[in-house]
Amino acid sequence: MGGDAMGRLWGFLGQARNRAILGWIGSGLAVAAAGVWAVVTFAFPDRPAAPGAGVACAQQGIAAGRDASHNTITVNGAGNAGSLACADAGRK
Repeated sequence: MGGDAMGRLWGFLGQARNRAILGWIGSGLAVAAAGVWAVVTFAFPDRPAAPGAGVACAQQGIAAGRDASHNTITVNGAGNAGSLACADAGRK
């Protein structure tokens, strides 16, 4: 952009009416983008998780993570934790 083009741009932006119109156009584009985002996320929801995704395996003791608060955990030594299939058993 040459000096003449910059002068015309600043002359355009210097007028309060032009700034107000640009503000309305920008606000309208932001609202339209939010509406498109809402429609896309509604029409194309997340795919279901793969089987075994998010499964934790506790080889010894108790594994607890997210969403584990306010739950009762009962441990009765009768079970054999080594016989349970573990989600990450094949990774070793």
